[in-house]
Amino acid sequence: MPRRSSREGGGSKTAAEKKVYLRIEDLPSVGAATAQKLREIGFSTIESLATATVAELAAAGIGEKRAADIIAAAREAIEVSWVTAKQLADLKKGVGRITTGSKALDNLIGGGVETQSITEFFGEFGSGKSQLCHQLAVNVQLPPERGGLNGAA
Repeated sequence: MPRRSSREGGGSKTAAEKKVYLRIEDLPSVGAATAQKLREIGFSTIESLATATVAELAAAGIGEKRAADIIAAAREAIEVSWVTAKQLADLKKGVGRITTGSKALDNLIGGGVETQSITEFFGEFGSGKSQLCHQLAVNVQLPPERGGLNGAA
């Protein structure tokens, strides 16, 4: 019976179920000789393998099926998943924007401060960073027609 990932509603993996790979040799299908070939063409970490393509690994003389297996194992090891452009666009539809109270500043930062992201304000002492953050905390409670999110952020 296949294991269920946490995204499938099966809960998180226990320590016994989850394998930790520290070196590329620890991945399934990667022995010492394969690891050496991969290092020679610039793949020295599991992260670099997770973002590689089958064609890139084939340059090391690894067959396409084996390369695909190595990449899949690396992606699973570091829990990398990919989304399509449509999925990303759908996710972006759920991002709200909170007005700063200044149309000029809102336009400068793309229509307000986005939810589900980090926005950093920096400047000299007394330049208004804290004031802006306090204003955002108030503005998020406004109705959407006034630039808020009804307190839903």
